[in-house]
Amino acid sequence: MKDESFEAKPAPLPRDVHEDRDVADSHEREKQGWAEEAYQQFVSKGGLEQLPGFGKPLQVPTGDILDTVLRNANVKPPWIMLRTEIGTLMALCIKLMDKTIAAPELDLMLSDINKQIVELNSLAPSRTLHRHLVSRDNIREQYERWYDR
Repeated sequence: MKDESFEAKPAPLPRDVHEDRDVADSHEREKQGWAEEAYQQFVSKGGLEQLPGFGKPLQVPTGDILDTVLRNANVKPPWIMLRTEIGTLMALCIKLMDKTIAAPELDLMLSDINKQIVELNSLAPSRTLHRHLVSRDNIREQYERWYDR
């Protein structure tokens, strides 16, 4: 026969389990001690002197920091690849303009470049990376501003 006065308590759910902060803090200090000990061994065995660039001044990147970080990681997001493609098309357009200003392909090329600039502006992570649309009148100036640095 069951004792009705006894009610089984449900097992606590993970959110109901309380962590012993003293034990957690002690464990964290122990891990930090191991890391500090490993670092001190590395230094005492001359590990720092073996690192590339030891004793040389740090090179602080200039210009667009995001470009520098991505270049160092060999990663090119779509908006950077698109920006490169736009630069190539702009250079071709300028060469065509140097040959003849009346070339009918120029307007088509400028239209394609401007479509890609609109796409670039939608993909670029910052407004400072946005580009202005180009025309026959301003393409050289914009190319020099964007690509001839």
